[in-house]
Parts: sequence; structure tokens; C-alpha cells
Amino acid sequence: MFRLIASGFLVLAFGATTDVAGQEPQSFTNPVYPHDFPDPHLIRSGDRYYAYGTQTRGTGFQLLESPDLVRWTSRVLEFPVPWATEHYWAPEVLELGGTFYLTYSALDPDSRKHHIAVATADKPTGPFQHQAILVRGDDNKVGVIDATIFFDAGVPYLIYSEETPRRVVLKRLRADLLATEGEPVELIKPDQPWERGVVEAPTILLRNGLYHLFYSGAGFQGNKETCRYAVGHATSRSLAGPYTKTPEPILKTVEGQVYGPGHQSLIEAKDGSLWMFYHGWNDEGQPHYGQNPVGRSMRMERVVWTGDVPRLDGPSVQPKPAPSAPGVR
Repeated sequence: MFRLIASGFLVLAFGATTDVAGQEPQSFTNPVYPHDFPDPHLIRSGDRYYAYGTQTRGTGFQLLESPDLVRWTSRVLEFPVPWATEHYWAPEVLELGGTFYLTYSALDPDSRKHHIAVATADKPTGPFQHQAILVRGDDNKVGVIDATIFFDAGVPYLIYSEETPRRVVLKRLRADLLATEGEPVELIKPDQPWERGVVEAPTILLRNGLYHLFYSGAGFQGNKETCRYAVGHATSRSLAGPYTKTPEPILKTVEGQVYGPGHQSLIEAKDGSLWMFYHGWNDEGQPHYGQNPVGRSMRMERVVWTGDVPRLDGPSVQPKPAPSAPGVR
């Protein structure tokens, strides 16, 4: 169900299952955005939430806006990337001191390697202006992708994925976030059977003195037998590691319902609850571009803690209480 309004924005409300006009939805059903929206990253700015997604069908980076994490409206992200024309992947946005910093990867037209770059804006919707390439992928067979910025005791770090060979690393960022310093430090590499040689899409959370590294592993597409993209978890007492992995993924394929859930993002709702957003394939056709009519749609699950162990009751396809709904806390 959608309609096109005069402003030119596409209005969607697929995720809300019991919302009443003028009120927050009491429940949601995945997917909360039932269109191709890979690699979702979420922020809250003011009283609104924004979700940024990988390029799809040549349209550039994607942007959604929501008042409640359930009802999403498509927006236009104003950012003409000046140094690349394809593979606009995994955008993440950080607001700091009134400036919005957009990190992303794209394909260098000359070297055919993926680099990580940063752009800035004074609004979450842009217009963004290119500032610098933070990490070049020249020393890697394929390049570098999936960057996130994390502050540890006030010091900024860029955490990202090297493609081939695969590993997740960190580099210190300059105070203005426009350049990296020093050599990369390895955090994790693929050493678990379920990862199938892939670790990427890092997210760091510091909780009770423990660093939680969420990441994704295995291949993001394939067929229903081989697509086993999933979310992994590891912990350390230091940002630089060493990290101890949870042996099995904490979010993985549910046969006949959701395939390849991954590339997670964490967001704290207005009610204080913590949510993981991710993409996943539905059961139509095969979980592969050109063989599934939807693509990787955006989904959400609440993160629940037992001590220092995170748990997600998903991937889900049944109605669940929405953020701010009675009993969510």
C-alpha cells in the first residue's frame, strides 16, 4: 500500500500493524520496509529516525525517515559522489557537533578497487559534500568496505572490513574525522565454520565495560541451501581486542521465512529499548538478485540481554510490540 504525494516522496506504512492516525503504532510486522534496502544504518536526530541504505538499481544511496522506527517514508539523499559512479555501499552517518559525517565505500573507476570515503552535511538529508578518501583499497585484492566510526574514551576510530583476504580492522581517526592515522589493527578474521570465509559489517557497542563486536558472515546471496549470511557476535575488554566469538550466529536464516539476515545496525529507541535493524530475503524465488522480486528488505528485532549475552527473537515475521508500546521496556 502506497501513494505518491505532491512533494514527490513515496509514503509507506508497511511495518505498522495496529497504528491509529495520530498515534504511535502498538505493534509491527517484518519487514518494516518491504523493498530492497540493503545494509541499513540508523540514527536518531531530533525527534526523527533516519535509515541509510546501499545503492539499489543505480539510484544512489537510499534514505528513509520515521517518527517511530515502524512507519517509514522514502526521502532523497542529496549527495553526488564526485569520485565514483557505482557500488555506493554501506553508508553510515554520525552526528557530531551539528555536523553529519557520512562514511561509505564506492568503486574507483581507475583501479577498480573499493575505497572508503567521508562526506559532511549540516542536515541528515544533506546535501552532503565530499571531504576525503579515508582508506584506499589498493593494498587489498578487492578493496575495503563497511566502515563505522566509534569513539573510545573520546578518541575516534574507523572500523571497517578488508575484502580479500577478509578481516575486520580498525585505524585511528584524526580528531576532525577527515583522515586516518597509523596502520590497521586486526580485530577478527573468518575462523568459524558458519562464516564461510567472510567477516564484514562491523558494529561496536560498549556496555558494562565490555566491547561487543557485532558483524556479519558468509555469503549474502545464493540459493536457499547456500545463502547463509548471518549476524555474529564477539566480545573483548579492549577495543583493539583480542575478541572472543560466540560460536554460532545470533541471527540466522529461518527456512521458509527469512534467508540471509545480516548487515546489522543498532539503535536506541525513544523509550530506551535497543533494536537491531538488518536486511533479509523473503521466501519468494531464491535469495539472489534477479531471482527474488523484492530484494533484501529492512527488518528489526529487539535486543534483549541476559547479563552480557545479547539475544534476538528472530528473524521474525509475526506481529510484535513496537518501541514505546506497553511492555516493550
